[in-house]
Amino acid sequence: MSKKLFLALFSLVFLTTLPALAQSEFRQLPAPDTTGGKPLMQVLNERKSDRTFSEKPLSDETLGNLLWAAFGVNRPDGRRTAPTARNVQDIDIYVLMADGAWRYDAARHGLLRVSKKDLRNHLGSQAFARKAPVALVYTANKKRTPYSDMHAGSAYQNAGLFCASAGLHNVVRASMDKTALEQALGLADGQEALITQSVGWGD
Repeated sequence: MSKKLFLALFSLVFLTTLPALAQSEFRQLPAPDTTGGKPLMQVLNERKSDRTFSEKPLSDETLGNLLWAAFGVNRPDGRRTAPTARNVQDIDIYVLMADGAWRYDAARHGLLRVSKKDLRNHLGSQAFARKAPVALVYTANKKRTPYSDMHAGSAYQNAGLFCASAGLHNVVRASMDKTALEQALGLADGQEALITQSVGWGD
């Protein structure tokens, strides 16, 4: 086989398989259920931090509802379930699970893989943080707006209210190996991990 023919065949195989490879890194989540859940006042009454978790994984439906509640798109113009000053939408949510780490793509309501490693070991020394099947990591570039911490707080409160409605346990945590986690997630320059939230079913 000539070198030119080999390169042509290689290019053909590469280009035809590239879309499939790219698609394999995107995980579509089911459309959020926006009509169910408990009444608001009941959810507020039941909202609490709980550090007891089983290792039972969340279904894609539950995970999708959780992420949509936190910072999903809820209007045709792309605005979100949590407010941000001047609609900057500066928060990114990363999802740490046993099968790797993912970034929530709100526009497509799906997950983009950023690592195949279980990064929950970067969540500090508390054992429950590594046991909870899901950890949300709220990130932002704080140079972009001085209100990133406030925006993250709105998003994790939304997630906590969803947990109360769905019967999930959750706790918001500042404890993490910040530098190692940011490097493992491949955060862009200026982007930093602000806070984490462990989520799962009760033990």
